[in-house]
This record gives sequence, structure tokens and C-alpha cells, in this order.
Amino acid sequence: LGHNDALPPATRSPPTMPKSKRAQKVTLSKTVRKGRERKEAIIEEVRDCVGRYKNVLVFETSNMRNTALKDVRARLRSSRIFFGRNKLIAAALGRTSSNAYRDGLDLVAEALLGGEAGIIFTDESLDAVQQALRESEVPEYARSGFEATEDVTLCEGELPQFAHSIEPYLRKLGMPTKLQAGTVVLLCDYHVCKAGDVINSDQAKILQLVDNKMAVFQATLTCHWSEGKFRPLSEE
Repeated sequence: LGHNDALPPATRSPPTMPKSKRAQKVTLSKTVRKGRERKEAIIEEVRDCVGRYKNVLVFETSNMRNTALKDVRARLRSSRIFFGRNKLIAAALGRTSSNAYRDGLDLVAEALLGGEAGIIFTDESLDAVQQALRESEVPEYARSGFEATEDVTLCEGELPQFAHSIEPYLRKLGMPTKLQAGTVVLLCDYHVCKAGDVINSDQAKILQLVDNKMAVFQATLTCHWSEGKFRPLSEE
């Protein structure tokens, strides 16, 4: 190049943007494989429990709450409790007499399907398990669809338990309220529900706001299996 010839501009690579984690590809085959491996692990664990524990019990719950189930697990900490994925557990036990993992487990699988049911593998006696379940019963707030067990009426007048900021929400729930000197006031007696009513979501929210726990978490044993022998159970 001559003295006066300009040098060509330096070529620069375009800036590299950091890769977004969202843009990363997920290999579907790996996801499917992990899911399959997880299912196989559950089946293997269930069958291992059949051989390890003396008793297999199915229980049904009403007014199910996770906190209450944690209490059941704590009371039966030496046992193994499964709640959820019942179709997979039933498959592990065998759904027909011809493919049952052990004689009679197909009947256990049948009892497990339908409703909110769980299964307990334990060396505890039947009486000990029933006592643990009874001791785990706890009042809970009713949810939509629950059949009311009592009449609930709120009396006309001041509702000092409520902050003034919640008054518009109470009106939205259907309660005849207004603010008076910063206090929530109920303009007339308000019938929240009657015994036998199937409560809706607004009624359930009002019952929770007034701290009325008319539901009860309960877990009831429905059948027992041990050493190839199955028998249904009924609460006395």
C-alpha cells in the first residue's frame, strides 16, 4: 500500500447475544424417558412395599386437605402412604385376578379407584391405624359443593371483626353492607346458608370470613389385605 492509501476498515463480528433459556430446545425423548422411568420407579416401590409390610389398607377421605394428610403421615411415620396417581398404583397391584401381583391385590386396586382414596402399607395393627386416622380428624372450612350441616345467619348491625377495606368485597359476595363511621355495618339479618343447602363459592367465602368451619377432614378405611387375604371394612 502507498503512503496515502487508506487501510480497509477492520471487520468485526456481530455481537453475540446471550442465549435465552426459553429458547433452549428440550429433547422430547428425554422427557418421555424420564416420565417412563418415574412411573416404573413408582410401580417398583409399590410392589416392594407389598413384600416389605404386613398390611395393605385403602382409605377414603372427605374434605381432603394437604395439611391434614401431613398429620396422618406424621402419626404413621413408620408406614408408607400413597395418595394420588391411583391408576398407576392400581396397575402395579394388578387390576384383574389373572395379573394381580399377589392373590387378592386386584380387589385392593379396585377399591383404590374412584373418589379421593389413598393406600397405606404398614406393620401397625388395624386398631392403631384406625386410631391414628380418628385423631387426625380436624374441622375445615367448607368448599363449594359441600352440603351445609347447619343454619348460619348473620345478625343486623356492626361487624367489627371486618376491616373497613373489605366492605366492597362483602357487597360483591352478596351481603347487604355499608360503611358507617369507618365500621362495616350489616343493614339487615343475612342468611348465609341453611342446613342441607349445597353451598356455592360465595357462601363458602363468607363462611371462611366469619371463621365457620362446618366441614371435617376424615379418612376412613375401606378394605384390608394381608398375606393374600382381602376383606372389606366398614366403620362401626
